[in-house]
Amino acid sequence: MNLIKRAWLTFRQLKTWIQIVLVLILLSVIGSLGGSGGSSNGQSTAGSPAADSSSSPQSVERSYPVEYLSHADVNPATVSVRFGIKNDGTQPITPTCKIKMSDSSGSYSGFDFFDITDPIAAGQTKQVVVQLTITNEGSAYVDQFTGSCTTTTSDTGSSVGKAVVISSIENCSDHDEDGWYWGACFKSDQQPMTQMDCTIDALDSKGKKVGTHSYRANTVNDGTVVSYGQDVLWYVTSNKSTVQSIKSFDVKCTL
Repeated sequence: MNLIKRAWLTFRQLKTWIQIVLVLILLSVIGSLGGSGGSSNGQSTAGSPAADSSSSPQSVERSYPVEYLSHADVNPATVSVRFGIKNDGTQPITPTCKIKMSDSSGSYSGFDFFDITDPIAAGQTKQVVVQLTITNEGSAYVDQFTGSCTTTTSDTGSSVGKAVVISSIENCSDHDEDGWYWGACFKSDQQPMTQMDCTIDALDSKGKKVGTHSYRANTVNDGTVVSYGQDVLWYVTSNKSTVQSIKSFDVKCTL
């Protein structure tokens, strides 16, 4: 006689109330096992939305191009600095910038952080003027600019346009009764009245960049590129030593 038959005969010999109790206990055990399985499935389903949310865009710190424009002494310990920030992304930004001015030896320097509160639209360049305190009252000696602007964003796109062909680059730096300035004269392959964004890097005899200037530009009849817009200048006010150190230019323009 196998085990199942022996168990059944033993069960039949029990009193009725004991049989009822054993049946209820068995049903309770079966029910609890079924509930545990349902709970497990419920946890699996509840966890799925969390997995979907992880696919949302991640924000990272992004840097934006900064260009030196000019600086001037306010007093022996303070210098005023003008620079530009290019938003080469596809969304408006309000970056934080670190700006520093120093001399070549490092004896005189000053830096500070600045929050740009007015949003800079995609593809636009904003000019900013700030003041820095220079150590050892050396504002008259600082001529080296360093700048960086960053913000936290999920934007990974670029608003940089199609490059155009540049030719006939000439050094048009000079000085007049208002002081020294530097700039490049050049032509493009675009039709007259074509607007573009141009960036000019001024280089010394060793190819080191001594200045950068960006501006909105336009072509005229012979292809010459000129600045476009009210108060937009093709040149940068500077000092004699910087202007005379410039030997060549790297010019890039985009539509």
